[in-house]
Amino acid sequence: MARIGILDFVKRQTPQSRFNHFNQSWESLITLIESQWAHRQVSPHHSGVLIVPMPTSALPHFWSSIVPLNEESRLRAEFSPRVAGEAPFIQVEVLGGQKVQAQRADIILYSHDTLAQDGDAPSTREADYYVVSINAYATAETEPISPMTMARNFLGLKGGTRPETPYSAEEFAHAILYWSHHARLGEP
Repeated sequence: MARIGILDFVKRQTPQSRFNHFNQSWESLITLIESQWAHRQVSPHHSGVLIVPMPTSALPHFWSSIVPLNEESRLRAEFSPRVAGEAPFIQVEVLGGQKVQAQRADIILYSHDTLAQDGDAPSTREADYYVVSINAYATAETEPISPMTMARNFLGLKGGTRPETPYSAEEFAHAILYWSHHARLGEP
């Protein structure tokens, strides 16, 4: 069994944040990941990235902050980085609304070596894989990563992980269309 750690980056995904979250402890999340380890999948774009699907029984503990847009949606745009040290970019948020219980959830883990290649690994190696994202979905539909994340990865920008297998034009197009009809909730 691989050792699993929690990267500081994912710790911003809390119930009080605008991000998807898991409403139990980080230790509980690691235990859940370990119980699902046999179901892990290697990312189609990078061998150092794992996707661990969460079981249906755990979904009451996962919350999605991504909502579909409509004509009544009030939006706010902000020009800011995801975290300190990254380049700022336009981020669009939905004002009002609440997170919804996830209908599907995946945990994204990066190997220590992959994080080290990007300069994002912890200074001491405490784990083989680190949780970097809680991807909770409001529907059972597949949600593509944002086009901005894809671009950051594709170009190897700070905060991105260059894919070993590049994204296809179809994947970029699908992401652009999806994210032109969905947005993350703003700060509660």
